[in-house]
Amino acid sequence: MKDFEVFEKKADIFELEQSIMQCWNVVDDIKLISHQIYDRSKPFTDDELGNLLIGIESMYQLKFEKCFNEFEAICREYHKYRKAYKAVERTKDDGK
Repeated sequence: MKDFEVFEKKADIFELEQSIMQCWNVVDDIKLISHQIYDRSKPFTDDELGNLLIGIESMYQLKFEKCFNEFEAICREYHKYRKAYKAVERTKDDGK
């Protein structure tokens, strides 16, 4: 396993975790809007409510795209290292 550890890590799993956690904010954002709908003294107009929802949709489209791009980068890196590790292991097996 030591030979495998010499590769430099490029994709950051911590960044992926942070992106996933940020995507969960959609629940809090929806909750905020729903509380505002029921607790507000002046109700939202249809346009205001529509704009809020379109804004949330756009924001989370970007967040989920970022999250998926980080996931894909980590998968590519994993498979690259896995392939390299297998090549090292085959070289060791051939040397026996």
